Amino acid sequence: MRVTISLPCYGRPQRTIRAIESICNQNINGWEALVVGDACWSLSSFAESEHCKELVSHAELNGNKLSISNLTDNKGGCGYYIINQNIQNAKGEYFLFFGNDDVILPNHFENYLAGIEGTDYDFVYYNTYLEPLKKERNSELRSGMIGHSEIIVKTDFLRKMPPHGFDYGHDFVLIRNMASYDGAKYRKFANSKHIPTYIVKGLGDLRHDTID
Repeated sequence: MRVTISLPCYGRPQRTIRAIESICNQNINGWEALVVGDACWSLSSFAESEHCKELVSHAELNGNKLSISNLTDNKGGCGYYIINQNIQNAKGEYFLFFGNDDVILPNHFENYLAGIEGTDYDFVYYNTYLEPLKKERNSELRSGMIGHSEIIVKTDFLRKMPPHGFDYGHDFVLIRNMASYDGAKYRKFANSKHIPTYIVKGLGDLRHDTID
């Protein structure tokens, strides 16, 4: 597989379905999606639906893998347990993160892979679009200015990092650890024609989503 995307889920049933559909609408193949519920009843219901079965089948026909599973016990901690599990189970050469209340455009995988595939970079970071604020976030390697949504990482390199912790902010802890790792190679990918392909839909009290 070229790339693995990790999608922890808890609640937000309609947003979760929207997120899964945006994965299945990617314009390239060779991906796997590890969608794991944190003991999430709504994900279990969706997994049994005909719509879900059709998405899984369609992905398989195109050489992709859409895997949907559910933990029996809730671990909490912003999906930290699921993220650690998905990192270890990933089959893709590169690894992407996805929040189930956000959206990715159809060229998201293609866009992020373009900055790292065939290079010696360990991770590459991008800008995202903050929809509630109606502006692009100019990502920087400092807290509050970058997170999971902005990065693509070589899976083998990612596995060298300490596992995610329970506390909020574990995404930046990961990025800080990667940037400080001895010999790490990384860069920001940007050019005059670059358009963010990861859309952050919710920001605390600034949510404007009309779906659950």
